[in-house]
Amino acid sequence: MRTANVFAAGCVLTALAGVIAAQQAQPDSEADLRLGKQVYARACLECHGSEGHGDGPKALRLGFHPRKLSLGSFKCRCTGSGDLPTDDDLYRVVTRGMSGTPMQPFEKSLSEAERRAVVRYLKTLTTRFASSPPPSCIRLAPSPILSTAQSISEGEQVYRVLECWKCHGKTGRGDGPVTAGLKDDWGNPIRAYDFTVMKRLKCGVEDIDIYRTLLTGMNGSPMPSYAKSFLFGREGTTDPSVYQSEFNAAELKELQDYLSRQPAAAAINAMAPEGRENLENRRAWSLVYYLKSLVVH
Repeated sequence: MRTANVFAAGCVLTALAGVIAAQQAQPDSEADLRLGKQVYARACLECHGSEGHGDGPKALRLGFHPRKLSLGSFKCRCTGSGDLPTDDDLYRVVTRGMSGTPMQPFEKSLSEAERRAVVRYLKTLTTRFASSPPPSCIRLAPSPILSTAQSISEGEQVYRVLECWKCHGKTGRGDGPVTAGLKDDWGNPIRAYDFTVMKRLKCGVEDIDIYRTLLTGMNGSPMPSYAKSFLFGREGTTDPSVYQSEFNAAELKELQDYLSRQPAAAAINAMAPEGRENLENRRAWSLVYYLKSLVVH
């Protein structure tokens, strides 16, 4: 009987300890949100607005279009196209800012605790985080190749096949044939990126940042995910007449020669998963190296 009483008492104490721990954890969570709200009011509200609608007084006065946080659509992520970002994604943007935009870095002006707290708070500005499963990163493969003249040359052909030039232009200056009509998902005009000034790339300028952006796309913008696009066959992806209107004879020959050396679509489909993955990664990283080669120093 005594053993049973001791056991029962132990269970009660364990349960009470759990309740106390939960009660102690709750104020910390609420404190984080309070801190995050204070930081948001001090550092973010002037652009993104009090409820995250992108209608802050500074944005209205200066005429730019901050991201509408209330919609839960974010450009810089490690997650799939259309997906929510992870906490680390949001923290990275708050820390680094978004080069080339009014979104400044807060690495020096906010402590790490403040940046973590404001990430928690801004997630409350949209219902998507509460109603969706936790986001997870797509797999980011390390580069299987080095940046060489050969890989850069292949990247140039990949750039042509995937029609990056339609927005970014033949030489990456953001002057492609469709750029004048580009708009974001909310109807605001948007410019194609000029790769000759790579230091201002929004989601980061490191090799892995560029690779990540190619695979994830930029939600809310015309920049799609290319995660499924690098497995093209020798047939190419479009009507040759589209190229003929933009490229000269020598450039067309380079493209045709490149495609003639590629496996056919049927052969790619018959490859083992590892072979397809290696081909995809080689082309993706070649494109990264080509984009970086366009920088004007």
